Amino acid sequence: FSAVSPPDWYALWVDLAYNVGLTSGVGGDCFAPERILTVAEAIQLAATLESRYRADDVHLRSRQGGSWYSPAVDYCLASGILRRGTLGPVDYGRPITRYEMVQLFAATTLARDMPVVNSLERMQELIPDVDRENPASGAVYELYAKGILAGTDGHRTFNGSGTVTRAEAAAIVSRMARAEQRLIL
Repeated sequence: FSAVSPPDWYALWVDLAYNVGLTSGVGGDCFAPERILTVAEAIQLAATLESRYRADDVHLRSRQGGSWYSPAVDYCLASGILRRGTLGPVDYGRPITRYEMVQLFAATTLARDMPVVNSLERMQELIPDVDRENPASGAVYELYAKGILAGTDGHRTFNGSGTVTRAEAAAIVSRMARAEQRLIL
């Protein structure tokens, strides 16, 4: 991709995510690594992770008259990754929050079947900004414990209400898809 070069922190992750078949560019040889991930893009990533793990191709089928993300939405609803009433058509074009993204990704069969590589109790103590009462906290702690999340800074801050760039999402899905890339914290 033209906007990704070897010195960029995300170059490895974009390369992995692309070559494993999890992500694609935005057209014209561009990945747009700093662009904010939308709800629809996150749903597409969750569907791709699930479909590849289940060894089917449901998420790749096109839909007559629907949006590019309609098959992914249908697939995530059918597989229980996405629940009716949580994210809907009015949300698909807006930026996804980190909390929302983690809940989608943690609901995939891949994430549920993944072994823990970091102590869950330790992760609950280390992550400074996640309230255990938050409905998404379990998903956050789980993905840290499984070596998928590292945080947004050196203190492992999660920033749940913040947004996610396409580069950050590529890093996360790469670690989900490739066990050797998981982080021991």
